[in-house]
Amino acid sequence: MSRRRRPAHLLCALLALSLLGTACGLKPEQRDALKQSGAGVAAGGGAAANNGGLGAPAGTSGGSTTGTALGTTGSATSGGTTGTFTGTSGGGTTGGSATSGTSTGGTSGTTTGTAAAPSGGKCSTAGGDATGITKSTINIGIHAPQTGTGAPLPPSFKDGVATYWNDPAHMICGRKVVVDFQDDKYTPSTARDVCGPMSRRDFLVVGAAGTDQIQSCATMPDIAGKGVPYLSAGVTTNGLVGLNHYFATTLTYADQSSLVLRNAKAQGMGMKKWAVLTSRTDNFKDARNSMEAVLKQAGIAYDDIQVDATSDSGQQSRATQTGVQIASGGYDTVYVDTAPGYFLFMAQSASKQGFMGTYTGPGVTMTEVTVAQLTCGSTGGLIKANFLAPYPGIDRVTDDFKKAYGTKYDDIKWSLWGLSQALEQILNSSSSLTRQGLIASMPRMSLPNGVYPPTKFNGGHFGGTGAYSQKLNCSETEPDGNNQPGQWDTIGPVLYK
Repeated sequence: MSRRRRPAHLLCALLALSLLGTACGLKPEQRDALKQSGAGVAAGGGAAANNGGLGAPAGTSGGSTTGTALGTTGSATSGGTTGTFTGTSGGGTTGGSATSGTSTGGTSGTTTGTAAAPSGGKCSTAGGDATGITKSTINIGIHAPQTGTGAPLPPSFKDGVATYWNDPAHMICGRKVVVDFQDDKYTPSTARDVCGPMSRRDFLVVGAAGTDQIQSCATMPDIAGKGVPYLSAGVTTNGLVGLNHYFATTLTYADQSSLVLRNAKAQGMGMKKWAVLTSRTDNFKDARNSMEAVLKQAGIAYDDIQVDATSDSGQQSRATQTGVQIASGGYDTVYVDTAPGYFLFMAQSASKQGFMGTYTGPGVTMTEVTVAQLTCGSTGGLIKANFLAPYPGIDRVTDDFKKAYGTKYDDIKWSLWGLSQALEQILNSSSSLTRQGLIASMPRMSLPNGVYPPTKFNGGHFGGTGAYSQKLNCSETEPDGNNQPGQWDTIGPVLYK
């Protein structure tokens, strides 16, 4: 891992008046992340994104987003070509189709089930819905923000999403896992547009980032009404408690509140006065109430600051004013659970006003590489931040991961490695390769995982057990070859709840 000081010529202002032009040192998709597109409220209701993570403009885009890694398909919902998945599932199916399905946009061609796969027992597709299963493949849908406003995931997400499954050692019941990646553009409406088709062609659906997108997909009729297994990192509980098909594999925001305070004390953050800053939507109410209860019990003074983090043309102005409020409020620690884009604008504004406190909060959003690089760039490296995450930083990558990805990788690929480990264990622990079998089996699962802390559902649907502390480091670069300062360093062992 290279260690280098930030060159002076890269210390450009992220929020300068030239946002729509060139931002020095930033990749095109990162510059696009901070453009004010005027997307506003999504068509058909639903506000634009309030958060990522790892927490939501109108309609869908023309054209396609294509998963280019081997074994990956991906598309937007309009434009592009049409591909088909064909094949026959071993053991037969009822209640769903394992023999056909279509994807609009994305990669043309066919995936044909030809290899004989084990049948019977946990490998059986009989007696249930085996949509997305062929003799040779298991199709899994994953949606995340690859483009759009806020701070989208870098290209490494699309490029690296299938790497784990390219190793024959990770086949499930003799079948290769094929990842159907879709760009949800950080909006609930587009998330629903891509989740609907995925529910009809993929065995299960995974929400990889975006609270509002995850909540929107998990509760939509095409998913909830048809018993499609839906998995995500722990985010909100709003509307997700009691859903038979939904499972959170890591701690929710609310469940992390006590760990946030424990970590803050261990890292020497100020305890005189906190700000609890969250998006002003129901999807963040449980996190806000939980954190404030923890602070109240600890006798720590705090101010409740709720913000409108919708990604419209006024976001920058609102975030800038919030930054002034943070800098003048006498806070030594600021809890943040909102859109990464809003945080970036706010942090730069507060830094300009001389704020020297520490930002903290729950995972999964803020510890993405894009956030680290843009935050370091926007503040000139003069920022202190320490957030929780459901996985350690890339300073703790394993030898098998390095072998698979080579010398160029980032924390997004590392998190995908951990997600794939969990999915492999989940599929291997299911009583059958049917949606009904998987949903019935998951509450009884106790998964060791690998990159991620263990997942233990204990008869329920929320299985997170712990999180890692990650500290922003503006003096290091990730080994992905772009030499942009900013990464997250792991502090200590797992913090268990």
